[in-house]
Amino acid sequence: MTARLLEVRGIQKRFGGVHALKGVDFDLAAGEVHVLLGENGAGKSTLMGVLSGAFLPDAGTITLDGNLLNLTSPRDAHAAGIVMIPQELDLVPGLDIAGNLFLGNEITRHGVLAGAAMRRKAQDLLARAGVSLDASLPVASLRMGERQLVAIAKALSAQARILIMDEPTAALSAVEADHLFTVVKELSERGVGIVYISHRLEEVTRIGHRVTVMRDGAVVGTTTPDAPQATLVQMLVGRPFSDLFPPRAQRIGAPILQLEHAAFDPDIPRLGWQVPVDISLTVHAGEIVGLAGLMGVGRTELLSTLYGFGISGKWRGRVDVRGKPTLLGSIAAAREAGIALVTDDRRGTGLILSQTVAQNAVMSTLKRVTPFGLVSRALERRQVTRAINDYDVRPRSPDAQVVNLSGGNQQKVVFAKELMNDPGLLLLDEPTRGVDVGAKAEIYRRLRSLAESGLGVLVASSELPELIGLCDRIIVMHAGRTIHEFGPNPSEEAVRRISEGEGLAA
Repeated sequence: MTARLLEVRGIQKRFGGVHALKGVDFDLAAGEVHVLLGENGAGKSTLMGVLSGAFLPDAGTITLDGNLLNLTSPRDAHAAGIVMIPQELDLVPGLDIAGNLFLGNEITRHGVLAGAAMRRKAQDLLARAGVSLDASLPVASLRMGERQLVAIAKALSAQARILIMDEPTAALSAVEADHLFTVVKELSERGVGIVYISHRLEEVTRIGHRVTVMRDGAVVGTTTPDAPQATLVQMLVGRPFSDLFPPRAQRIGAPILQLEHAAFDPDIPRLGWQVPVDISLTVHAGEIVGLAGLMGVGRTELLSTLYGFGISGKWRGRVDVRGKPTLLGSIAAAREAGIALVTDDRRGTGLILSQTVAQNAVMSTLKRVTPFGLVSRALERRQVTRAINDYDVRPRSPDAQVVNLSGGNQQKVVFAKELMNDPGLLLLDEPTRGVDVGAKAEIYRRLRSLAESGLGVLVASSELPELIGLCDRIIVMHAGRTIHEFGPNPSEEAVRRISEGEGLAA
C-alpha cells in the first residue's frame, strides 16, 4: 500500500449534548479512492466538515504527508489541497463555466476582467478533468452530470491533492455516473486521493480501493470493496441484509391496473424519451410489482405517462383501472382514477424545497383543508401531524423547512403528500434513490403495510437487489416493451440476463 497521504487519529466532536464523532480514525493514500459509507447521522458529514475546515475538532489530530495540520477554516483546507464537492453543488447557474471555475479568483488585466484568458485556462482545466464542454456555456444549460464534472474541474483549479465527493451520483443517470467513474479513475491514477461518500452499495466495487463504514459517530470497520453487500449492510445497520425486507403478500385482491398491448401516442415527441409502445401487465390490490430493465428502456416514461406527467398524449390498447376502461393522459384523470406518483426527483419535482413540511404535505389535498375557499390552519395541522407521525418524519415539526431535512426524511414527506389522497394505485420511480440503508428499510416496511391495506404498487428501480427483495412479481422492460415476467425471488443473474436481451426464449 502507498504511504499515507492523510491520517486522522482520535477525532472527537460534540454539538451541545450530541457526541457526533467518538474518536474516529481514518486515512487516505495518494491515488486511493476510499469509500465512506454510513446512514444519515452516522457522522460522515461531521468528519468531512472537520477535514474541510468547516468544523474545529474537540480532540484528535490531522496530518498531511506526516505534517500536523491545524484547519481552522475552509481556506486553510484549500491551502493544504483538501477540497470538498458538496452534494448540493456550489455553482452559480447564471455564470458560464469559466466564470464558475474562477469565481473569487478571477483573472484581470489592468483592473479589467480578462474573459478570453479565463476561458482558455478554464478549457485546460476541463480537459484535465476529462470534460469535453465549451467553457463559455452557461452552467444553467448543463445537465446535472455535466455540472458535477464542472465542480470537479473547479476543485482541480484549487490544486486539490485530496478530493472529498459527497453523494456525487445521487442525481445522475447511469450514463452520467459511468462518465463520472471514468473521471474519478483518471484522477486516482494521477495521484489525487479521493474520499467518496455514497449510499449506493453497488458503487463500492466499481469505484473503491477500500471501504470504511461509520455508525453512531464511530468507525465500525474497514474492508475491501469486494466484500459481499450483505456484509456491508450488516456493518451499516447492525442487522442482516435479509431483515431489510418485510414478508411478501400472502394474498392479493382484484386487479387495480390492467394494461394489454397498451401504447402511448405523444402529442409532440420528446427528445430522449422512450414512450411505451407495447405494455402488458397487471397490478393487483395488495401486491408490489417491480419494473426492471436497463437505463433508458422506458420505465420512468411508463410511470409518467400513466400519471399524465411530463408529456401530453393519449393511450391506446387496453387500459383498465379497477376493471373499467379508463382514459388516462392527464394528472387530473390519474387522480380521479385513484393513481398517485412518487417521481425519481424529489428535490426537483416531488417537493417545493422553500416551503414547510405542512405546505408540501397538503399540496395534493388542498380541498380537504379549504372548506370555505380558505386554508384552515387547524385542519391542515391535524392532517400534517398525523402524516408526520404515520411516516416518522424527523424533526416532527410541521413548520420545518423541507430543504433542511435529510434525504430520507424528504422522501417520507413525498410519500405522505401522495398518499393523503388515499389512492388505489401507487406508482414509484426509484423510491430509495439517495437515502441510506436504514431509511430504505423503513420505506420497504411502509410499502408492504400499504399493500396489505389494499393498495397496489408499481415500482421502477435500478437496484436489482431491491426489486428482488421487495416485489411479489418483476416485469422486465426493453425498448418501451414488457418482455418477461418473474415470480418472487428470481436470481439477480436471471433478471440481469433478460434485461440485457439474453435468454428470452428460456
